[in-house]
Amino acid sequence: MDKLTKRLRATLLENPAVQIKESAMWHLPVVTFDVAFKRVKRSKMDILMKMLLLAFGQVDIRRAANLSEMLLVEELFIADLIEKMQRTGLIRMEKEGYKLTPKGHEQLKTGIIDEEMEEEWTVLFYSPGHDEFWPAMNEPVPGTDEELPLYRYVNNQDHINADRMLQVLAERENGLEENGFQTVVADVKSFDQRMVEHVPCLEFRMYNKEQDIFYARVWNMWLERWDDTLEKQIEEQERVEWREKRTATAEFSEEIRSVNSPIC
Repeated sequence: MDKLTKRLRATLLENPAVQIKESAMWHLPVVTFDVAFKRVKRSKMDILMKMLLLAFGQVDIRRAANLSEMLLVEELFIADLIEKMQRTGLIRMEKEGYKLTPKGHEQLKTGIIDEEMEEEWTVLFYSPGHDEFWPAMNEPVPGTDEELPLYRYVNNQDHINADRMLQVLAERENGLEENGFQTVVADVKSFDQRMVEHVPCLEFRMYNKEQDIFYARVWNMWLERWDDTLEKQIEEQERVEWREKRTATAEFSEEIRSVNSPIC
């Protein structure tokens, strides 16, 4: 940690007009969630399946043999397709015969087949200070020997819900398979908060003499970079106070010089 601090200070002070007025270290909470979700395998509906769905929507059919004779297709093949459509909820057996479900009507209309896949689990990392989900760290969070204070501008996480999780997972997990199938995250089944990681951050309060401006630099050890989000939050809350403190200090120094000036 000392080596990192020295390296960052050296980088910040490369400009001779820049001063480090104060520095601090604190931890940023990052909440981990265990998330259960389901994908669907999405593909274009082939001609034969379209023909079967259209037939079930227009004619009372109870046996695969009837469709086999109508379409001149092997009965076992028809039976396999019917079993698959029942399993995926596209059709159901009623008194008159096989009928399309609402899902069957919808998929026939779009020409896209969604086939549910097994439930999966993943871990998501959420930073309340950023209101963002982060990727997993490449390296473990560096530890410190001292107990660090909490970042002073942490937001709450009351708006974290299944829809937000679904959006994040869709951005990360959706993809096109080699065989032309698209796998899509369709539903978040559950999510549970597991633990809170404590990420050390190094804060520097900076002053540029040439430009006469105060600003903050914050090194985020999870992201391994300067964190402009946290810097802006700190500046919005404290920059006026920094300016007032500098003005008061300058006025006090001027008074001291006046008192100590020799009387002619």
